[in-house]
Amino acid sequence: MNAGAAFLLFHLRVGTRLALRILAPVLAAILFLFYILRPEFMLALARALFIEGSLAESGVAGTLLLLGIARAVTPRISAGRAGWARSLPAKGRVLRALEILSSIVGAAPLLAVLGVLAWAVARPDRVRVALLLAGLLVGAAAASFISLQGPAALKRKLLPAVACFLSFSGNGILLVAAAAILVFAVAAPGDAGRARTRRRPRRSLPPASFFYWLSLRAVGARIVLAYVPAAIVLGAGWLFLENNDLAANTAFSLSLFGLALGLAVFIGLAADALAARRPAWPWLRSLPLSAAARIGSDALFLGLHALPVASGLALLGRPAWEAAFLAGPIAWFALRAAGAMREAAGQPFGVLGKVLVEGTIVSLSLAVLPWLSWVLVAVAPVAFVLARNAERRLKPSLWAARHHLNTGDPLSWSVS
Repeated sequence: MNAGAAFLLFHLRVGTRLALRILAPVLAAILFLFYILRPEFMLALARALFIEGSLAESGVAGTLLLLGIARAVTPRISAGRAGWARSLPAKGRVLRALEILSSIVGAAPLLAVLGVLAWAVARPDRVRVALLLAGLLVGAAAASFISLQGPAALKRKLLPAVACFLSFSGNGILLVAAAAILVFAVAAPGDAGRARTRRRPRRSLPPASFFYWLSLRAVGARIVLAYVPAAIVLGAGWLFLENNDLAANTAFSLSLFGLALGLAVFIGLAADALAARRPAWPWLRSLPLSAAARIGSDALFLGLHALPVASGLALLGRPAWEAAFLAGPIAWFALRAAGAMREAAGQPFGVLGKVLVEGTIVSLSLAVLPWLSWVLVAVAPVAFVLARNAERRLKPSLWAARHHLNTGDPLSWSVS
């Protein structure tokens, strides 16, 4: 659906909802007038307005009547004009025309009553009935345009006022002239009488490097401390390989297990620190970034910082081509950690517990079946979709308790 059709559908819905709110009071008022004033009196007023009155009398009375109807409808339609509607990719003339359409739809119950009265008094003459009904629509549009102008200059309301006045003439030529005057008034630029000020260019979205450095600044030196447990895991694997005479396949499986487990430990610690120091801020979620972009930014941050752990191949004395088997674990752990930051941040074991348990299982599976690394690469989009859905379900304003030790807390009764 293009922008024009979306705006049209939106304004039609606004007018319809407003018409439904007006419908009940209108029906109640009509029933009251019919039972109190009698139908004969209502028809006499309609005959004086549409048939027997002169152009001056019908034009002035009809214009005041339609202006009163428009005043009851347009404030609800123009209430949000200064908000999000100004950011829509549509020109002022288009939005002005759509607001007029919403006003006409909102005033449909009242216009329908006037149309029934016009049909009742001019029923034998079909041409006259058609002219009166068309005049009601043109007059309603002109009155809505006048009301939507607000406290604007009088000269901007002059043309629609003339169009509304001529719409009650019942003459085809004058009705066409009224419609032309209204179209010209709507098409005229709204800021023609104002001096246009030079606007400052709108700032674009910060580059991807901005969010990377934002995360790195939030984590700080903790990203370096996350390498220590991973280095311990790699050191234990190096000692085991150096002090045991193993076959080539067994050494490859054990080195792959140590590297994958070291990656899981590092990514779990880094994600846990990132979730604590830079949670899913309402400010970050208010930027024009999708959930997929936010997940990709966090996964890229974790994956890039996990590359030094992958260099442990040199420490274990493995050939460089075996680094291809680490692509799957890095991508999988980074995406799963990005999702765990949205799901497990408030749990007792945090992000680290979830990533470490899953990482241990994956590392053992890779040690037995190394080809599972290619399976992890293939199913990485599944981890991305799961993390994206977790980001979409996250409520940034949700309060989460911070778990801490009772020791040192003077308000804790369990220590006293």
